[in-house]
Amino acid sequence: MKYLFYLIFPLLIFAQDPSFHEPWKLEGAGERIEKYRKTNTILNFNFPTDIKKKNGKLKIKLINHDFKFGVGFTQLRKMRGNMFDLYLERFKEAFNYATVGMYWGLTDERSSRKQIDKYYDDIIKWSIKNNVRLKGHPLMWHEGMPDWVRYSKDLDELEVAMKTHMRRLIETYPEINDWDVYNEPVGPFKPHIPYSAIQDWINYKGGIYPAMVEIYQFVNSVNPDKNYSNNHYHAKDPEYLKINEYYVQKNLNFSSIGMQAHMQSNDNVMTESQVWDQIEDYAVLGKNIQFTEITVTSSKRFNNWKDHQEFLAKRDESLRNGKEMDLPSLPEYEDFQASYLKDFYTLVFSHPSVSSITFWNLTDKNAWRGHAGGLLYKDLSPKKSFLTLKKLIKETWTTEISEKINISDSFEFRGFYGDYEGEMLVDKKIYKFSFSVDKETDGPIDLVLK
Repeated sequence: MKYLFYLIFPLLIFAQDPSFHEPWKLEGAGERIEKYRKTNTILNFNFPTDIKKKNGKLKIKLINHDFKFGVGFTQLRKMRGNMFDLYLERFKEAFNYATVGMYWGLTDERSSRKQIDKYYDDIIKWSIKNNVRLKGHPLMWHEGMPDWVRYSKDLDELEVAMKTHMRRLIETYPEINDWDVYNEPVGPFKPHIPYSAIQDWINYKGGIYPAMVEIYQFVNSVNPDKNYSNNHYHAKDPEYLKINEYYVQKNLNFSSIGMQAHMQSNDNVMTESQVWDQIEDYAVLGKNIQFTEITVTSSKRFNNWKDHQEFLAKRDESLRNGKEMDLPSLPEYEDFQASYLKDFYTLVFSHPSVSSITFWNLTDKNAWRGHAGGLLYKDLSPKKSFLTLKKLIKETWTTEISEKINISDSFEFRGFYGDYEGEMLVDKKIYKFSFSVDKETDGPIDLVLK
């Protein structure tokens, strides 16, 4: 018995180590990815009539997933010079989707917005050039607002201001197709939320449910063709499931249910079954599911929210005194971050209802709450987690074909949904082409080569 104890005791210590990630089982994940993220596609090639040779060398490569692999751009506006450019270059190495912070405090109609407007314009131009899709976050929230909104006394005037603000964002940035409508809709009256007049407006409208219905009906009156999302920080909250069920019952036009998962304390690190069950609970509502804000840190995690709050209070005091108080990235937690994210992304990507995953902080520089919550270090060099996700997205989950074919025949292949580039070498001449495959693609794709 003594020897058995000596064998088991180290295993118990190892299993309890919060820096150790026990690999998930991921049963059926590979098969689901093959089934739900890929499709059979037929290509027909139409060449000039003077082509005499029948054999060609075909190359096809996926250049952009239809699935949205995202990052939050809330850090980017604080980057300057070479850091700004390097951040965007790092982003392009793995990702194709970005959430742009458009909090009311930043986009305040009553203040000079010259600098922030230029930032938004620059990001939109860059995103169009680089085929990056954007989400605006959010149209409305009970936090992150200017003081004239927070302490507004006339609720009728406040309602006009709210709707004017939402309309302006939608119409000023038509290139943005995805919007979080009201961020954290079941959270306005939680104990930790500071006062704002928007809480008074919600009560004025009869409570959260009728207030949210009015907001969704309004944004749809401005533009019903956007992808509107409902987003909350705690998807396990039964009230969040309930309000989504209510939206569906009221037939509100929204496309996605957003789930945040900031795993900055041990009790918030989700297990495999918790992630899967949470998706399944919401999938029955028939909406796309977005993981909108994911944080897995490479700094030491806190045990629980109470411990975390104590650190945040000390950090706030330090920042008020002009000093940084960021948690360092630790090698053992860097290993955890990389291995956990590999499993998390694989499981989530395998579920047919999920349409996007957004990791909240790309870098530890200016990371939320001072955690080492980025995929890059502060100097923007890659961590193991960045390289892990890059390999998954760009190598494991990719389609690349190189074959000799008869150019008069159709060519069929199975590949991931997304945008493709290709070329055909025939008689020493290269013909380039591009095409896209999504779930709406029906029948062969005809390519005219010149």
